[in-house]
Amino acid sequence: MLFGAGMLVASILPDEMESVAQAAQRFNLDFDDAYQYAAANKYDLTIVSFDSHFDQTDRGRKTPADILKA
Repeated sequence: MLFGAGMLVASILPDEMESVAQAAQRFNLDFDDAYQYAAANKYDLTIVSFDSHFDQTDRGRKTPADILKA
C-alpha cells in the first residue's frame, strides 16, 4: 500500500489477480467492483461506495453518509 497526501493506494499484484476473478464469479461483479472487493479483502478495508453491488458480498459496504455519521 502507498500512502501520501491523505490518500491510500491499495493494489493487487499480478500474481494475486486470481482473487479478482474469483470475486467476479462468486458475487457476479464486473472487473472494477471485483478489483475493489479483492483489494478490500486483502487489506481488510471497509468498502465505501454508492454502488449497491457490494451489498451482495460478504464484506458489504458503507455509504459515504454512513462514514460521515461516525
